[in-house]
Amino acid sequence: MPGVYAFLVLTLQLAHLSVAFEMTRKNVLKIREHCVDNDKKQNLLRLKLSTVLSSSMDVCVRMHLRMEPLSDNKTLQIEFTELGTNNSRNIFIEKRHNGNGTIWWEQLFKDHRKVDVRCPVVSHCSPEAGYTPVWTLKFECFNAQAGYMVYVSVRELSNTLITASHIVNHLTEVASPCNHLHFSPCLPVYPKSRSPEDGDTVPVYNVTVDILAKRFLVTMEAGQQVKARLCFKNLQWECTGGQPLQMNTDLVRAVSLNFSHLVPCMCVQLYYAALDAKRDTACPLKDKILPGGGDVLSSSSVTLFGSSVLKWKPLCPSAQYKPTVTLCWQQQENQSLCVPAQNSTLGETDLKYNVSQVDKHAHMCVKFSLNGSRRVFCPFSSGFVSKWEVTVVPRLRRLHVQLSSSVPAIFAAQLCVKEGEVCMANGNVHPVLMEEDSRQGELSIRLPLLSSGLCVQVWQAAPALLGRRTICPDYTHRRLGLILAISLAFLVAITTLAILTYSLIKRKTSVWRCAERKPVLLVCSSDDVAHVAAVCALASGLQEELCVDVRLAQWAHSSTQASLAHLGPAPWLYGQCQVVQQAGGMVLVAWSADAQRAFVQWREGQVDEREHRCSGNLGREKMSKKEEWKEKPREGWVERVRGASSVMAPVFNAALSSLWAGLHSERRGKGFGLVDFQGLGASCYVPKDLRGIRRYCLPRDLCSLIHELDLKECGPGGVKGTIGGWCCWPRLFSKALSSWLSQRLAQRLEECLSQADVRARLTSKRMLNLSLRADSENNVKLKQKKTLLPDS
Repeated sequence: MPGVYAFLVLTLQLAHLSVAFEMTRKNVLKIREHCVDNDKKQNLLRLKLSTVLSSSMDVCVRMHLRMEPLSDNKTLQIEFTELGTNNSRNIFIEKRHNGNGTIWWEQLFKDHRKVDVRCPVVSHCSPEAGYTPVWTLKFECFNAQAGYMVYVSVRELSNTLITASHIVNHLTEVASPCNHLHFSPCLPVYPKSRSPEDGDTVPVYNVTVDILAKRFLVTMEAGQQVKARLCFKNLQWECTGGQPLQMNTDLVRAVSLNFSHLVPCMCVQLYYAALDAKRDTACPLKDKILPGGGDVLSSSSVTLFGSSVLKWKPLCPSAQYKPTVTLCWQQQENQSLCVPAQNSTLGETDLKYNVSQVDKHAHMCVKFSLNGSRRVFCPFSSGFVSKWEVTVVPRLRRLHVQLSSSVPAIFAAQLCVKEGEVCMANGNVHPVLMEEDSRQGELSIRLPLLSSGLCVQVWQAAPALLGRRTICPDYTHRRLGLILAISLAFLVAITTLAILTYSLIKRKTSVWRCAERKPVLLVCSSDDVAHVAAVCALASGLQEELCVDVRLAQWAHSSTQASLAHLGPAPWLYGQCQVVQQAGGMVLVAWSADAQRAFVQWREGQVDEREHRCSGNLGREKMSKKEEWKEKPREGWVERVRGASSVMAPVFNAALSSLWAGLHSERRGKGFGLVDFQGLGASCYVPKDLRGIRRYCLPRDLCSLIHELDLKECGPGGVKGTIGGWCCWPRLFSKALSSWLSQRLAQRLEECLSQADVRARLTSKRMLNLSLRADSENNVKLKQKKTLLPDS
């Protein structure tokens, strides 16, 4: 017994393996990738179906699909459906991003069975310019029955890429064991045909409806020669329709009949191909509630009888379809838009509507509404001439309505606001009377301040006519002109504001720069070229950039009686010091190494003079040395630069006297300052006695110096000599301008110092060469003297 059980288990496993092998071999999806020319890419998507036999003599439908390669992590769905049966199958293809070119696909059967398969992509494409990769998918076998139709759809997500249908052919001859085993020829086996014995016999068939796809699926028994057609059955004994389709049910067991309108009288009629055969009609939509009423309206028509009756003719007259009929005004600029008219519903009697009291204009239309669907007919578009016309002209905050009528009547106009397809009434009704002797009329409607999408509804009030004309003026040109005017005004305003701002800033800046400032007296302390050039650069920068009144001995000409040439160095310096200090200005002494040595000698002379006053003639010798230094400056000043100024020493001595007196006065040196230049003795030693004087190292301390030279202090009555009360301006703006001007002045000083440094180096080199040449000449002369002297 155990052996028998083991044999049975092994047999069952082998059977399962064979079935699984057969299913796997039959349900094979092959994917190949190749390249096509870019010019052929437009006709890339193709789907082809064919009937084949499997090795088990089953009829199969083979699929060939050509498409673009599937993107990563995208899913492609291929759905097979055999119409008339429950046979269906879904194939889901997914390309996972794993880098090895493997496609995962899954089969889902009608009985919810699943088969997961991993399929490698066979690529025959090398990436080249001008070529596009293409996939060719081949599915071997979808089991179907001969004579039935197979429908295949290919979708990516909710987007349908391509669909195709195929009627499965009869392959009985090929599948016959006679031919398969190469026996003697035998006849193909067909089911026995059914021939009508009398005229009352009808074909055997079954009809199913696909409402969404708008099609009838007709399945028939084999052995019949039948005809099938679609028809409309409005009468009990008659069904009118199109041309019939003749079929042999041995070859075609199912057929799909598509129709355009989903209406209840749509039927299918089948009968034998014999002469005067009885026809059988099936109307599966007759008693069903169909979705919407769009097909009913789209298949209907209207006919105008005379000028008073409008007849509606639906394709399938039925009591359940009673549309609502209203009037609407078709817009001239957009004919697809028809604005409904208020209180314009038409009465109905046996699908006939009274239009005798309707305003018959070419743009006055009739709207049929049924179950949320609408259709518009314009029956007055031809053959009718309107008895009155209206024109609306937009004006400034008004709409001017001009009327002309061939008959006396009372007309009315009212504003309305467009909200989608509806124009809602807004404001009062404005009437106008057109008498017999006056066939022209006009009125003006005032627009609200804030308005958008405004139109005018005009209608004939007496004698009353149904329908309102909705006139929406063209605001395009008006709005364009308004936009241009606003843009121009805005541009002019911006330009004017910019000019005024620029003028104000320029005026205030010029006021700040050119207002009365503290005067400055600059004194050189050395005849060195670089030193004098730096002092002159500082003086010119203060005068040009800040409009400061600068007094400098080198600039004192002899054109006036108060010049240095008329007064002399010392009196001129004392007078300038007095004027500058009375004006609240500053006396700036440009300090240098020569000034250090001169100050030491000057202090020694001051001490000797004090001792002379105390001891009589004891200090006379020292005083004579002092006077000698005053009249004949130290040789180091003059010998370094030819053409040294003869007034430099007296002016500097007088400046030292004034500086010393101011330092020991009540003001403690206020109004004096020492200036040195970086690179020209900036690190020189300032005597201890002058430590109370404020020192400025330029150009580093230029901002502080400019701030010190700012406008005079404001008094109770404002600033004397200032313009526009500049001292009341914000200090932040003043500091910003001071910083900007100090940077400009510092740049000028740096350029001057660099040039002066170069000139000083050249001068020192030239003086050194002259000194060496003089020493060589002296040596030569000494040698000549020695040769001329007699030997002792």
